[in-house]
Amino acid sequence: MSAELHQQQRLAVLIAANLLDTSAEETFDRFTRLASAILKTPVALVSLVDNHRQFFKSSVGLPEPWATSRETPLSHSFCQHVVSSNQTLAVADARTHPLLRDNLAIADLGVIAYLGIPLTTAEGYTLGSFCAIDTVPHEWSDEDVEILRDLAGLAIEKIELRLLANQLPDYLQLSNLELFRAEMVQMLVHDLRNPLTSLIGGLDLIPRVGTLNDIQQRCLSLARQGGTTLTEMLDHILDASKSETDRIKLKLAEISPTQIMHIACQQMLALAEKSEVRLVYGVSEIPSLIADSEKLRRVMVNLVSNAIQNTPPGGEIFVFAQEIDAQTIQFTVKDTGRGIPAEAFNRIFQKFVRVPPEQGVGSANGTGLGLPFSQMVVEAHGGKIWVESKLGHGTSFHFTLPLMAA
Repeated sequence: MSAELHQQQRLAVLIAANLLDTSAEETFDRFTRLASAILKTPVALVSLVDNHRQFFKSSVGLPEPWATSRETPLSHSFCQHVVSSNQTLAVADARTHPLLRDNLAIADLGVIAYLGIPLTTAEGYTLGSFCAIDTVPHEWSDEDVEILRDLAGLAIEKIELRLLANQLPDYLQLSNLELFRAEMVQMLVHDLRNPLTSLIGGLDLIPRVGTLNDIQQRCLSLARQGGTTLTEMLDHILDASKSETDRIKLKLAEISPTQIMHIACQQMLALAEKSEVRLVYGVSEIPSLIADSEKLRRVMVNLVSNAIQNTPPGGEIFVFAQEIDAQTIQFTVKDTGRGIPAEAFNRIFQKFVRVPPEQGVGSANGTGLGLPFSQMVVEAHGGKIWVESKLGHGTSFHFTLPLMAA
């Protein structure tokens, strides 16, 4: 028996269609009546084949007891061969056919001539056969085949609709869960933002109490930087939890790429020093561009932060920009870290996906939103972002921006 009949995915789709062991339906009976009338055959069937039987969702002219039981074992099935091959089967006289001459359907059901068309879903799963049967030898014309193929197409459309209808409750449940998740994220972020804002405000007031020594100033700077990082993480969560169909809202203005890079790298200097990584940044003579300065700064901070986390002590990170042509500027963050495997290139830009640190991206404590947020911002400006890397040879993140935002 063909392995195709036992193929688990095919059987799962057949069960999901919820047609096996169900009552006759006028929708399918109309098709078999048309097939019998047009092709002038006494029998027409919509036959669904599982791994041990064929079930007739619709039948015309089938003799008893098969008409009442509405199924036969595979020992009495021609349709199983249509499913196995996923090919049309046209047989003028089964008694002389090498594949079918020993099939019990010839003696018990009187099947002599057979024309079967596979009932195949859009995903390529053949669930059964739409067939016409004659009790005497019958030569099938090309027109007969085309007529039955058209009727089989109508039948599989109905089956596809049944599959979609059965999946709708699961889809609605998932949609409701996603909506609930989004609402909870919004509530959580807003609840966290207020105490965090108060914390940062309190840190800003400390210098007014009196002069700080170098160690105190250093500790305050690190605490302030940590608070700023947490604030940006909350912003990432809010921005990245939007629907993919929503476009990030940009506050466009004329900005200096040099200034944006300077601010972002200054923000990351303390982390680089703590990680014993050398951070080098510079920019060639390039023009100003129209962009959202705050979101662009966050993109730069994300990329530099990733580079620092994935560059061992003694390594270097280079941040620079250059004019590619009269309309485009390219920014690059290049590190001498451990690199990223090629199979992770696409995943790192997916929401809430955290590639393990040993694979070269992020840290165990990240949100998995920094790079997706960066991609959203860059693409909202009409640019593109990509990564180049090789394990053991460092990583370069590049993104381009048009001088005039899209």
